[in-house]
Amino acid sequence: MDLSRISKISLDQRFVSLFYRFGDCELDTASRRLKCAGLEVAIEPQVFDLLRLLAENPSRLVTKDEIIDAVWGGRFVSESAVSARIAAARRAIGDNGKQQKVIRTHHGRGLEMVAVVTGGDATDRPNLEKPMAPKVRYTISKRGHSLAYLVSGSGPPLFQLDGPPLSKEKAWHIPILRDGYDAYREGRTLIQMDWAGTGLSEALDEALSIEENVEDMVAVADAAGLDRFALMSESGACLPAVLFAATHPERLTHLVMVGGYAEGRGIREAQGQPEVLKAMMEAGWDQHEGGIATAFLTAYFPEGPAEGVRQMVGLMQESASQKFMLDHRDRSNNASIIDVLKNVECPTLIIQGRNDSIHPLVQAKKLAAGIPGSELLVLESANHLPVPGHPTFDVFIQALRGFLDA
Repeated sequence: MDLSRISKISLDQRFVSLFYRFGDCELDTASRRLKCAGLEVAIEPQVFDLLRLLAENPSRLVTKDEIIDAVWGGRFVSESAVSARIAAARRAIGDNGKQQKVIRTHHGRGLEMVAVVTGGDATDRPNLEKPMAPKVRYTISKRGHSLAYLVSGSGPPLFQLDGPPLSKEKAWHIPILRDGYDAYREGRTLIQMDWAGTGLSEALDEALSIEENVEDMVAVADAAGLDRFALMSESGACLPAVLFAATHPERLTHLVMVGGYAEGRGIREAQGQPEVLKAMMEAGWDQHEGGIATAFLTAYFPEGPAEGVRQMVGLMQESASQKFMLDHRDRSNNASIIDVLKNVECPTLIIQGRNDSIHPLVQAKKLAAGIPGSELLVLESANHLPVPGHPTFDVFIQALRGFLDA
């Protein structure tokens, strides 16, 4: 055997970038990166190794022993650890255990990559277009602050507002959030904005009033060329959404509120009662991926999925300063939109988890009672918002599309 030849082959292979494509995903084995829909997806090393093993063996049953050898080096691991990595791999590539469009489970035996896999080295790699990636654009607010907003997809416009202030550009790199956004923009043009003080918009130490938030929404809608559009809001973003609907009825075709409320926590709770979640923010917001910040977000998503919650923690900490977040929370806690509900004219869908402890179901009922002709959908969940990976997410998406298409 020519050992020098083997050494040369091994040395050369280090500089060859093998990649595998399946669906809208691409796995680069040299850089150990995964991209889906043109966007890089952050995954753990063991999840990458699992995807690589399956991509290298398409249309073949890969046994559990092979998986453990390749991913864990043959070490003993629990069934729950294996299941967690499989679930994470599916979420990263936009698959799930129910559909199994990419990864099929053979119960008790192993996994199979059922999607068509193509591959080659970097010299054969085509110059792929990335039409699915959101485009970041800017406009100026009435007060002169720069506002960032993202546009993606095609079709009737849907202006979507996240409740917690998140950097939208970075949010697209979080698998659990990207999966949700992809579901929103199917057949639609999705418009998202970074609130002033967050993400790529101009940094602020103090949060704006609800009225100023509405002014910023108008600025983004005008800049995006939106005449009439559907508006979807989550959690605290429902406050400016309702005010926008009440003061600009000619602009909206539909209004959707998820996890919303009519009265802030400071109004509906006993005076002087300490706000535990605010205290957690004060104590642990600046601890990078700290336990306090994780516990804070777990209160919003007690039913998980846990891995998705962990992914969101770091993003929230990066999206705005602690001072801004505390000020934003104070303003939201002491706000009420009861008096303007009656002025909402467009068709309205209100969605709430039955056992949501952040903003209880009674608040959704107040919204529904105050907005003429509105509909209320109650999800069987304790999560504050429906998220991919939870059984209620498909119910939510089906109701959302049916309402917007009606």
